[in-house]
Amino acid sequence: MIDRNAPVAWALAAAAAAWLAVASPAAGAQTPQDSGDAEVFLSVRGRSRIVPIVLVPFGDETEGRAEPALVGGVFNILKNDLRFSLRFDVRVDSSGPDTSGWGPLLARWGASGARALVRGVLRPAGGGGVELFATVYRLPDQRLMLAQTYEVAPPMGRQAAHRLSDDIVYALTGNRGIAQTRIAYVSRWQGHREIFAVDWDGHDPAPITYDRATALSPSWSPDGTRLVYSSMRGGVWALYVLELATRQSVLVRTPSTMNTAPAWSPDGTSILFAMNQAGNIDLFTVAPPDGRVQRVTQHPDTDTEPEWSPDGQRIAFVSDRTGLPQVYLAQRSGGQLRRLTWEPDAYEGSPAWSPDGQRIAFVRRGFDGFDVYVSDLSGGTPLRLTEGDSNENPVWSPDGLQLAFCRSRGNYSDIWIMAADGSQMRQLTTDGTSLLPAWSPLPRENR
Repeated sequence: MIDRNAPVAWALAAAAAAWLAVASPAAGAQTPQDSGDAEVFLSVRGRSRIVPIVLVPFGDETEGRAEPALVGGVFNILKNDLRFSLRFDVRVDSSGPDTSGWGPLLARWGASGARALVRGVLRPAGGGGVELFATVYRLPDQRLMLAQTYEVAPPMGRQAAHRLSDDIVYALTGNRGIAQTRIAYVSRWQGHREIFAVDWDGHDPAPITYDRATALSPSWSPDGTRLVYSSMRGGVWALYVLELATRQSVLVRTPSTMNTAPAWSPDGTSILFAMNQAGNIDLFTVAPPDGRVQRVTQHPDTDTEPEWSPDGQRIAFVSDRTGLPQVYLAQRSGGQLRRLTWEPDAYEGSPAWSPDGQRIAFVRRGFDGFDVYVSDLSGGTPLRLTEGDSNENPVWSPDGLQLAFCRSRGNYSDIWIMAADGSQMRQLTTDGTSLLPAWSPLPRENR
């Protein structure tokens, strides 16, 4: 019998194993890096430093080329991006500049303890469009840190705001911003489970597969241009690679009819996945779409939910080889196996490496459901991040400051985001059928 309180990937693996035993028993994540040539002007260090920053409402010089709401809309998107980044204490100056110019405004906010001030104006662009010109000043010395122009595409100018947010993060901290990232996940669509994608702030959710079958376990390619996922679209569990630009899916050929839980390698050359052979589920790699399949683990119990370490040299996965599903670590070849934790009678799953490769988020079952924990690879007691409802499938943001996860209550489940210490939770989806999030890497132009 399948444990209906188990994580989705493990329940799928258990169902597959049970079906195969009866029906055919004889059948056969980018480590964020500081740029070496970037000057970190605000000397932000560590995960707890929050920088006070001031936003001045944007001016409107569009001469009627844009809807009046566009200026406020771009400004609000930027404000939320900076708040959601968990790097800034965002304050808004509602008075605007006085008649004596920008100097007094900068001096006033500099004296208040703010470390930077952002101003911007929407204005006509060549070719009849609209652009945003934004500047960022360091405080209190009023040094100009950023002066950049961004194309504002209708209707909301979201990409311009996201790009500006990422540029502000980089200019003021030397770290890459994540406002241009997206989150893929699984949700109901026209009676089937399809893969969806949504902006990191929860806007513009939309299906990106139309398999009209159950699709699960999306995993991003390192360059962010493709997704691999598992689907029943052909009547069997197979892996497909989705080209996001064309929305076309290509079958990944393997010798099995049961292929699940794919994870793209950090170098983009192979996919690690769980595959049934001869009635047993082990881990394998394949180079898509028609590359050689290579075995990674070989054990009479189920191995599934694999994840690569950021450097591609190690893997984490879930196995019930000691009686209950638990998280194991190994070299990429499957050697040097060890358990992550030694909690007696623990039921664990859904491992996810932090971008720095030093921690693993996972889930552990309690009395009322699953909760998200984080374990340091060097040892120690895992830190519990969630409590209440059931919380599963954690994935890290590319900067390592946040985690997305699935929170379930009764028959409803949605994607949430929280800080890496379990604080500052916010709900990302609201449809009540969302699960299995996967956070995209940084866009290529922002690495």
